[in-house]
Amino acid sequence: MKTIFMLLFVLSCLFSAAMAQSNPHYMTTDPALSEMLTSINMPRHTANASFATVSADPAIREMLISMDMPRYAANVPVEIISGSWQIGLSEGENIHLTLQQSGSAIFGKGTISTSTLSQEAFASGSISGSSLNLEVLPENATELYAISIDITRLPYKGTYVVFLADSGLQTGTITASMNASA
Repeated sequence: MKTIFMLLFVLSCLFSAAMAQSNPHYMTTDPALSEMLTSINMPRHTANASFATVSADPAIREMLISMDMPRYAANVPVEIISGSWQIGLSEGENIHLTLQQSGSAIFGKGTISTSTLSQEAFASGSISGSSLNLEVLPENATELYAISIDITRLPYKGTYVVFLADSGLQTGTITASMNASA
């Protein structure tokens, strides 16, 4: 008797799954699947499309937000960030970066120098409103610099937090200048 009930239960599960898959509205009843199908069916831009049109694409915007990267989903900023940046930290470090820009995404490399050490560093970040937000990682990877620069007026000023490998933090202020790329 117990075996018959188990067999009936398994058969009813299989029958329900088969019926659900044969239903043409099965996939569209779930709102998440419906949105995904809509975004998949959207027309795509060609490879030479500008970032301005791509960042306005709702599918890409939603993908970036779902990846917890909403900062890159913004529209293309008016500010030109590409160029050579010099950032002086209140604790005495100096960061020199050559930054590139793709829409609101910023990335590049350079050096971080103290009175005793100079090392290569890599940067990535974004523009959000009137702020340039960067994360700078030195090659020794023992700290991470989170920098926010107000780019509305000269001289550029901002704040930073250094996350140290031993779980410590340092905070301070910065001044920055930029030479635009030619």
